[in-house]
Amino acid sequence: MTMNKAPANVQPTLNMHEIIGKGYNRFWHCKSFYRVCKGSRGSKKSKTTVINLTKRLMQYPWANILVVRRFSNTLKQSCYTDFKWAINHLKVKHLFKFNESMPEITYTPTGQKILLRGLDDPLKITSITVDVGILCWAWFEEAYEIEDQHKFETVVESIRGRYDSPDFFKQITVTFNPWSENHWLKSYFFDEDTQAYDTFAITTTYKCNEWLDDQDRARY
Repeated sequence: MTMNKAPANVQPTLNMHEIIGKGYNRFWHCKSFYRVCKGSRGSKKSKTTVINLTKRLMQYPWANILVVRRFSNTLKQSCYTDFKWAINHLKVKHLFKFNESMPEITYTPTGQKILLRGLDDPLKITSITVDVGILCWAWFEEAYEIEDQHKFETVVESIRGRYDSPDFFKQITVTFNPWSENHWLKSYFFDEDTQAYDTFAITTTYKCNEWLDDQDRARY
């Protein structure tokens, strides 16, 4: 007797609270244009972000993601690997295709993409296009490495346009470790008088990471 196989695009049912844990509920559900997390080492900000973006990509068929770090040669061993981890963690590896040379990741049921690029030449990033949906989300990881806010703004300007869907939204996610008081990130996102419009900003620490053991906590 031949067993019927489940459709190739079926997503397993998972308990997201058990996967994410505590400390990021508002961040997880936020749809402000700027979603910002300043988190110390061990605060699980990057892991939470990649799981969130992966889940959202599968939820919203119009979405594509641009992932940015200051230098392109840091992407494969950080953000790209983090996304592979998240996709495995969510048990949906069969739904994704990986291109390490670009690098980029494709959600095969729809053709949506996760594009990873460095800020070595910001103008090259602004010319990126997608053939399914719209490039509507960007994630700037380790944003404290970006020494010039104008490079940041040049890329942000490429996240524009509209899409005919009632649940459509654009978003820039920004994550980084604590900064120097003189870094532009502070005034741009955290100082009340100069904060960018439509910003949600939080600060997290290792204390919200329930998966650290006693030895880890002692180090932080």
